[in-house]
Parts: sequence; C-alpha cells; structure tokens
Amino acid sequence: MNGRDADGGTADDAAVETAGTAPDPGEPIVERPVGEAIAATATAAHARIEGTDRVSRGDRVASILVAVGPGPHSGATVDLARAVAETTDAWLDLFHVVPEDEPTPESDGSGSRGGDAPADSAGEATAGTATSDDGAATSADGAAAASSPTTGDDLLSAACDRLDGFERADRWLVEDQRAADAIIEQSPYYDLVVVGETTTGTVGRFVFGSTTETVVEEAAVPVVVVEADGPTPIVGD
Repeated sequence: MNGRDADGGTADDAAVETAGTAPDPGEPIVERPVGEAIAATATAAHARIEGTDRVSRGDRVASILVAVGPGPHSGATVDLARAVAETTDAWLDLFHVVPEDEPTPESDGSGSRGGDAPADSAGEATAGTATSDDGAATSADGAAAASSPTTGDDLLSAACDRLDGFERADRWLVEDQRAADAIIEQSPYYDLVVVGETTTGTVGRFVFGSTTETVVEEAAVPVVVVEADGPTPIVGD
C-alpha cells in the first residue's frame, strides 16, 4: 500500500518543503490541484470535491486512491486522477473490488494483489448485473453493462494502460462484501479518494444503494467525484 505513513508524513516531505511547492498557510490544499487537473483533463466534464474539511495533512496531497470500474465515467476518473497526481507529485493506487464469492487472481508480479491485500474500488460486473463507476452492483437497466463479464484484472490492466507510462502507480484487486466498505476502510491511508459519478438510476439506488454517495459521506479524506464529458469506459463494449 502506498498511502501515508501512520504519522501523516512521507520520506520526501522535507524535499518538497525545500523546493517551495507547499501552499501558503490557509490555501486550499485540495481545491487548487483538482481545479488545475480539471482544466487539463479533456475527458472530464465536471468534478466535485466533497469533504474538504477532512484534510489531515496540511501541506500537500501525496497519495490518491482511485476507484476503478467499468462504467461510462471510468476513463475520465483515471485521467483526472493522473492529472492531480502530476500536479502534486502524488502516488496513485488503482483500486478495484470483486465480490467475496468471486475468485481473485494471485499476484503475477505485475502489482496485482491477492484477496488478503487492502481493498479497492469498483465491483465487477457479473451475469445479469452491471457495475457503475462508483463500484455498486446494479440491475442491468440501471448501469452501463458490458455484453460479457469483464474481470477486475481486465479493468485494472486497462486502467494501467490508460495511465500511459505514468510510473507512480500501483494496482489493487481484492475481495469484499461491498465496494463502499472497502474504499472507506482504506481511505485513512490516503490524502484523496477519486471516484466516478454514480450512473445508477433512482430505482437502482433504492435497491442497491450508491457506493459514491456512501464514500462521500463516510470516507476519512476528501473525495473527488468525476463526471465524464461523454462516455469514457476503460474497457470498450
């Protein structure tokens, strides 16, 4: 896991302060880099920042948890997270959750973790269901479902490819009952969580709930919710 140390510091904090890149006292630590990232990300139409009062590190954003799912906002979510990381020199963890009854691949040396690793972001589409960018399983009429199931490893591989050579990134594939619980559990180890806007309709939200809304309410750090400028699925139909 590449989140913050328990004391909130990292080895290169001193170097950052020496370089003079830390914001002035009172300057919003999240708004500025996210605003710059939105301006630089053509695929993102909008991004809202929730929970800015949860910032626990006062000087910088060093680690970002990115929820990876198959929905129409997924590509823009990864694109914007990378732009924030480039602005802040942060590390990205691409995070995907599969249901506990689904097999999780063992590590193949590429950075993909087994089921005992820290939890990740978006759930995997299964027969008769789909998964939105917020990671919540929904009925087929409530989200953008692929014609055949896409594995979590497929999604993470596609997300890594979308980073296009960005090197400060890792990938996490784990099992959990609910994607929201996994993201919330891991959020204290990061400075920022980035998720896609929910694509679930009213009925789907009533039956299944919304991972994005739950994460926004309960994450320990600020959450950036990304809306794509047109469909940008990581894995094509």
